[in-house]
Amino acid sequence: MGAVTNETTAHDALSDIREQLDDVDTRLVRLLAERGELIREVIDFKRARGMGVVDGRREQAMLTRIGVLASESGLDPHVARHVLRAVIDAFTRVEVEQLGTDRTVT
Repeated sequence: MGAVTNETTAHDALSDIREQLDDVDTRLVRLLAERGELIREVIDFKRARGMGVVDGRREQAMLTRIGVLASESGLDPHVARHVLRAVIDAFTRVEVEQLGTDRTVT
């Protein structure tokens, strides 16, 4: 019976961790939605001024900044940069759809 109790306790602990992960995921989605709203503002700004979609220097600065923030927070900078790269790419696709593919700044 002791093994069942230990197994149940371990399962409960894992369930608690998974609930916390679900909460973090919910917050991440809300932050991505907030980022999406800001990207819409960027699109409007760029459209009004005929600006390019991609600013390579800005992206590199963002990735560098994220690496530093990750290190300071105890997160592997590679993981943070990889995730941010995916976020940037996804929102760049939205910009390209709205502004066109022929406007790229390097």
